[in-house]
Parts: sequence; C-alpha cells; structure tokens
Amino acid sequence: MLIKRLANRLCLGIVLGAVSVAAQAGLGEPKERVEHDRVALQAADITVTHTSAYDRHELRAANGVTVHEFSDRQGQVFAVSFIGPAMPDLKVLLGSHFAEYAAKAHASPSSHKVYTHSSATLQLSLVKLPRGFTGTAVVPGSVPAGVDPRDLH
Repeated sequence: MLIKRLANRLCLGIVLGAVSVAAQAGLGEPKERVEHDRVALQAADITVTHTSAYDRHELRAANGVTVHEFSDRQGQVFAVSFIGPAMPDLKVLLGSHFAEYAAKAHASPSSHKVYTHSSATLQLSLVKLPRGFTGTAVVPGSVPAGVDPRDLH
C-alpha cells in the first residue's frame, strides 16, 4: 500500500508539473529567485549561511519540509536539497530541469522508494523515508571548485 501511494504521488507530481505554465525559480536560476521559491513553498523565512565557495539558503515550509538552495559566487543556484514529511513541489525546486526529470521518471520508473537520475545536466536522488522524503539535485558542471556535491544537504 505504501509503495502504491508513493508511486501515485510521484505520478501526480509529474502530471501537475507538466500542466503548470507558470515560470518557477529553482535549480539553475539566479539566487534572487529564492524569495519566489519561499512564497511558492509557503516557507516562513529564509536563513542564509555563507561559506567561502557558496551560500546556503534554508527555507522551512509550514508543512515541515526543509529546503536548501545552494548558490555560487556568481549568484546561480547550482544545487537544491530537501527533507521532510512531504514531497515539496519539484517543479519549483528543479526549475528548468523539471522537464528532464519528468521525462525520465515517466519513461523508466525505478524503485518505489528510491529514484536516481544522472546526466551531464542533472544529478538527482529522491528517497522515500519511513516517515517522509529526502532529495538532492545538482547541476554537475556548475558546482564550485573544491565543493563535493555529496556534502550538500
């Protein structure tokens, strides 16, 4: 039953994202659009943590989902991650990369608990936890020098 619900949620997310025509911020967008994501995800505020290579923008949605958007020194979001009791709106988080995810997810569904996709333009991992979801998406060629994408959470 749990596996069937997860599959239904993933398919519903793909369908809803495909019919949405509004422009969304997210992965690959300028960091100024993080505020747009905050509103779209119904997060209360944004906390920014600065490092020498990037800024981490943390958004905490009312539904308990925590989203991190990582922007490089040029101001582009090169990675996003999330964890929480619900799947956030992937159209918002993935931005222009959502179409690639939707096409691949629909064409070749993987495990009902883990979905991974890797290409030259997108590395994506979505995991169904016992009581929620976690995920990470990275634009491989945009990760700042010296940053390990596995450390972005």
